Amino acid sequence: MRQPCEACDMDYSFNAKTFRTLLHSAAAEHLSEITAQTAADATAEETPEQLLAGMEKVIDVMERADADAAARQGEAVLSDDEITEIGEFALGLLETLVERVESASGQQDRDLTRLAIPISLWIARQGGHINRLELVVNSLAAWANELQDTVQIAGLAGVIREIIDAASDEIRKDLEQTSPMRPWRIINLNYGIVATRSHDPVLMDEAYGVLVENLPQDARAFFREGMQQMDIVGYPEEVREVVERYDRMWGSGDTLH
Repeated sequence: MRQPCEACDMDYSFNAKTFRTLLHSAAAEHLSEITAQTAADATAEETPEQLLAGMEKVIDVMERADADAAARQGEAVLSDDEITEIGEFALGLLETLVERVESASGQQDRDLTRLAIPISLWIARQGGHINRLELVVNSLAAWANELQDTVQIAGLAGVIREIIDAASDEIRKDLEQTSPMRPWRIINLNYGIVATRSHDPVLMDEAYGVLVENLPQDARAFFREGMQQMDIVGYPEEVREVVERYDRMWGSGDTLH
């Protein structure tokens, strides 16, 4: 039987030391199988041990940055560019580990994949910019599907907002608008959906404002579909009032795809 997902219960006050524990727990289950798979693959550039060793070094740097910032009462020691580079390297290593596990086992591991969330939060909270969104967007969406408690859902909405705000300028340009599954579109739509599920009108207002700003071309369809969900799910009246207000402002449109 699979053990409980430690990363699923991650404390939103995450720090680098917590991440080290989560990494060891998530990687331990698959280390032997990806080692065997790597040994049989002559094209593999790095062994799992080397990937994990690289991640350990990154975590050491992250921990030092956390400690220095704490000693300076929150003042960052590293530059924004340095934080961005460290975070991007960590996400790249994690993506490779996830790919190795998927290749060896035939499926993507939830716990390992979900570690993209604390890495992205670290980048955001240290003042860096997130250049790799796909893994964290998929992880956030899967996590949202597991939650039912409105307080936990509201907490996750806050995490999503932090990650959106830390997205790099290149991602924010949203140049590949022909792809409906682009991570930038998905994370903004999911932010609106998660905020709605929190039943918190203030949080909904914040999320809808971000959605309108970042994805104006999707606003009509989002609020039109939201009104349809009000009847299907039976949301509280205060939730319906917020959706109705935005639907009136943006008019009707086609449903989302």
